Amino acid sequence: MNEADNPGSERRLKLRKTPRQERSIQRLEAILAAATDLLAEKGVQGLKMTEIAAAAGISIGSLYQFFPERAAVLRALHDQHTQRVELGARRAFAGVDSLEQAIERLASAVDRFYEVFRDDPVYRPVWLAAKSDRDLQVLNHAHQERLASDLAAIFRPLLPTDVRIDLKSRLMLYVHLTGSVVLWAMISGEEEAQRLLGEWKDNVRKTMFSP
Repeated sequence: MNEADNPGSERRLKLRKTPRQERSIQRLEAILAAATDLLAEKGVQGLKMTEIAAAAGISIGSLYQFFPERAAVLRALHDQHTQRVELGARRAFAGVDSLEQAIERLASAVDRFYEVFRDDPVYRPVWLAAKSDRDLQVLNHAHQERLASDLAAIFRPLLPTDVRIDLKSRLMLYVHLTGSVVLWAMISGEEEAQRLLGEWKDNVRKTMFSP
């Protein structure tokens, strides 16, 4: 299911107006900056529209001109993170020309993902929000499917013609499970985090392209 299949989802998550004037752009940036700070401090459950407006220095009416509800603010922050991940993936896997290189890039991407988001105060609450909100789940699934499709397009031509595996499904699992492992690592001590990441990278190396 996507947003087009559920008009209610689109209404509750969609930005009400796209800012075009500099003042409106600055106001939207202030809203998202305020939401980021509050989310880092209080988590999803403590994120309230009234507090976002106050922290951004605007009226609650001005906030509602942009966002119909809290979930739409979370969607905007979620989009920032997914765009960052997708851009990073395109850069990380550019120029891969062998399965051996692909495997090492996949393993390196696990470490890079952890390093980038380990100290990000809002990645975890936004990720958890995407797990608990049905409409955000749909958006997150679409994000993961885009990533898997992009990687499959890069890797499929590298496979021997006699190797027949469900590459897209494996990459969907890689994308989904990498996010879960990184989240687990983020709430663990560094020593345990490295053990978890190491086990997952070993699993990826052994199974991603095996018949």
